[in-house]
Amino acid sequence: MKIDRSKGFFNATKQSDKKAKMDIFGEIVDDQISNSQTSAISFRDALNSFGDVEEIEINLNSPGGSVFSGIAIANQISSHSARVTVNISGVAASIASVIAISADHVKMAKNSMMMIHEVWSPFVGSHNEMRKFADDLEKINETVFNSYLQKNPKIDHTLLKDMMAKETWLSSDEALELGLIDEVTQANKASAKISKEMEAQFKNMPELNNDVVETPKETEEVTVDDVMAILKAIQSDVKEIKENTKTKEEKEEKSDETKTQEVPVNSFARLFNLSREDDK
Repeated sequence: MKIDRSKGFFNATKQSDKKAKMDIFGEIVDDQISNSQTSAISFRDALNSFGDVEEIEINLNSPGGSVFSGIAIANQISSHSARVTVNISGVAASIASVIAISADHVKMAKNSMMMIHEVWSPFVGSHNEMRKFADDLEKINETVFNSYLQKNPKIDHTLLKDMMAKETWLSSDEALELGLIDEVTQANKASAKISKEMEAQFKNMPELNNDVVETPKETEEVTVDDVMAILKAIQSDVKEIKENTKTKEEKEEKSDETKTQEVPVNSFARLFNLSREDDK
């Protein structure tokens, strides 16, 4: 899987009266500056524009971002009346993994990844402010922890806390085994949408640059006309080879005749020819 550091985008389309589709590619932000970004507000507005659809499909490829906006988006997904399916096409890291697992059905491409970790945030302030901030982080972290449990209540609590503390990157098969997704789909060419700034915040991010898995091409149906065209091409090649061989043999025969007419070049023959010239 490649890392794509280009600008992400948010796209929402109502395909019919019953179905709508969204693309969330890139980071989750608090304040949407452009249409390419995804915030809780832009997500809410998109849902409202869909009306009473019965099915929503979300293609997700995000390294995460704002935890509060991500939780707000996840809550909107889980509380919506439509059946929501999330397709993880590249990466669902940090709060993006919480967005993914809030859907009714979660699909994950074979070559995509999910990352879970404890909530992280920079902070500057006094020792009292830092203590309060640490307490707040613990509460937010508990919210994220409970989000994973909602997807799979049977997951081992100690294991999950340990994986979050260590920043764990999960393959599609591992995520399926943990019960965080429902289905593994065919590998694709999607690139993980991660900026250099987001990448610097991750501790254990695996090497993704050279792990590209291409989607197998569909086999085309072979017709009788295709076979006949191939046979005609083979016949033409065989005919050309025969003609070239015949021409080569004729040239060799002419060459042999010319050689027999030439004067021998060995010493005895030269002597014999000189004697005949003397007799003349």
